[in-house]
Amino acid sequence: MEIEASFSIPDDTLFSKYSKCDRIGDFDLGKVMINHVVDNYLDTIDDDIWHSGYKMRVRDSEGRSYITIKSAMSAHPRFSIRNEIEFELHSDPDNILQWNNQHAVELIEPIVKGKSLDVKVELKQRRNVRDVICDGCCIGILSLDEVVVCYSGTQLDDFRVLEVEICSADKLLALDDISNRLVSDGLLIQDVAKISRAVAAVDKFRQGIGKNVA
Repeated sequence: MEIEASFSIPDDTLFSKYSKCDRIGDFDLGKVMINHVVDNYLDTIDDDIWHSGYKMRVRDSEGRSYITIKSAMSAHPRFSIRNEIEFELHSDPDNILQWNNQHAVELIEPIVKGKSLDVKVELKQRRNVRDVICDGCCIGILSLDEVVVCYSGTQLDDFRVLEVEICSADKLLALDDISNRLVSDGLLIQDVAKISRAVAAVDKFRQGIGKNVA
């Protein structure tokens, strides 16, 4: 289960502040870890996975690859609360029957029905990640992400996002507290996920109206 809040960062001042801050309200932030990841979102030529209510990506990070499958719709009006399956990938993602997560196989195979999987959009991210700590215990992570959207080798968009993900539903009040503090400081809570913004950029590009189209 994914339980997170996502915020757009409207200016450089706030980006710099949250790159350096070590506390938000009653919550300490742990040591910074920098992760460089590449996310390729996959679907069939007919977008069968998307139309079935799911999003699926392959994430390459630190020499390893992971598949993540998420529900497209959140179960919460303000935060992203979605069912999620994640596992390490040891084969070609097209070879669904060789995946080492049976739940994922049983979910995706009937949707795809043997069709090949293509990259719909690529997100390249530099993620500034820290633990969120309450009373000495880690309850989640805060990630400050610089995101670049690419399609067929062309850069279409770039933006910055702050995400707070908590480890379990019983910490939802903590997520609410942190979110209120971030909003009061000028960050903008998002109801559009990174992938939704990226897909919108791809659609504009394919229609010939994207900012990088001659």
